[in-house]
Amino acid sequence: MLKTIKILIIVSITIYLIVCVALYFLQEQILFRSHQIPSNYTFQFNNEFEEIYLKTDDKTVKLHGLHFKSIEQKGIVLFFHGNGGTVNEWGQNADFYTNLGYDIFYLDYRTYGKSGGKIENEKQLINDAQLAYDFVKTKFNEDKIILSGTSMGTGMAAQIAAANQPKLLLLNSPYSSLEKRVREIVFFLPKFLIKYKFKTIDYLDQVNCPIYVFHGDHDLTIPHSHALTLKAKHDKINLTILEDFGHNVASSEEYKLQMNSILEK
Repeated sequence: MLKTIKILIIVSITIYLIVCVALYFLQEQILFRSHQIPSNYTFQFNNEFEEIYLKTDDKTVKLHGLHFKSIEQKGIVLFFHGNGGTVNEWGQNADFYTNLGYDIFYLDYRTYGKSGGKIENEKQLINDAQLAYDFVKTKFNEDKIILSGTSMGTGMAAQIAAANQPKLLLLNSPYSSLEKRVREIVFFLPKFLIKYKFKTIDYLDQVNCPIYVFHGDHDLTIPHSHALTLKAKHDKINLTILEDFGHNVASSEEYKLQMNSILEK
């Protein structure tokens, strides 16, 4: 009996270690559901746009993005999208911003769309995000730049806002930290094995511009408790909880009405 128990313990520990190691090395595939599109792909949009390629620090990798242009050009929205889709899909919403007089720049992360390279760590993603910010700074002054992130992209938007001086920070369906959300799902995974922390709750301390957060109370991807946690620590957050709404808050009529008001200020 004792021998059987020992064998079961050894097997359980072995399985646990194998699962932990697998999750560590497969984090990029699990977190970033990317797909690429051909470099010669022709985008079809009703809005005027320009394809932009940004050279990364290693010079061999280029990031791809789309710059949609408005007539009024009140400013520009730098948009960090979620972990699914490419600028081809996200760009379908560009007219919401251009109709309000704002340009918008959508960036595809490495391995997404026409962007090259591969995602390796959080610092690399933030460096790439800063590269996008530096690009929009060549088009508009910082007091005309609005940072926007949705889901996975909220962590990047928050860190870039903390390191710069944008006009506004907009977070849709954010996590208080990605590390916390991962632990909620895979509770047995040690923190030191989670490569992508994205501790938004800490970076918001350093953000000087107004912060607007939108979250659906029926969000199953990232529970709205994360938004409440952010608000509890940072009273400066303008928080809107959308009742009976899920993860995609941008499709809410209330969201659109409030965004109209925010962007028209």
